[in-house]
Amino acid sequence: MSQNIEKEFKNLLNKEEYEALITAFNLDETDPIKQTNVYFDTPDYKLKGLNSGLRIRMYEDKGEITLKTPIQENEKLETNDDLTLEEAKALVDSHKMRASGNVADKLKELGIATEDLGIIGQLSTIRYDFPGDKGTYFLDKSFYQDQMDYELEFESESLEEGALAFQSFLKRHDIKVRKAKQKIERMLAYPNATTHQ
Repeated sequence: MSQNIEKEFKNLLNKEEYEALITAFNLDETDPIKQTNVYFDTPDYKLKGLNSGLRIRMYEDKGEITLKTPIQENEKLETNDDLTLEEAKALVDSHKMRASGNVADKLKELGIATEDLGIIGQLSTIRYDFPGDKGTYFLDKSFYQDQMDYELEFESESLEEGALAFQSFLKRHDIKVRKAKQKIERMLAYPNATTHQ
């Protein structure tokens, strides 16, 4: 099964902090990754109730389904299925989740039927990544309907070392600590969030 454990730390940024990091790491000289996340849940938000998130992510040339389920704070189990871009678009256009594969099997374990799932919203992200001490940084600018935010994510192999490295990075770059919820939670919390039509 295509699964991996994600050890991730997040911090919301303001526009000035975001632009300062782009300058500091010469990111404006590299091409960012553009991606669109389309989120699914049941009408009564069963996945949200399990602190889990399900999305179809579309890149410029491919797609993937990812189900994130919690292990502990800052640590999630990711279950994935690769898609072609055409498969991803067809699922999104039909408002359906794929009924077979790794993600469907994991959903079944959670007691959730794929036919009960529908689209609850979407967002688009422009993402830069760069290496850091003890892991990889991801600098995101995300667009949610009429809202936008900036975020720094850090993925590490170790929760303990990653936490220290991330805190040190924020301090070194004079970035205020702002706890960041998952993108799906932020999308649902923003006013005027509308489901994908």
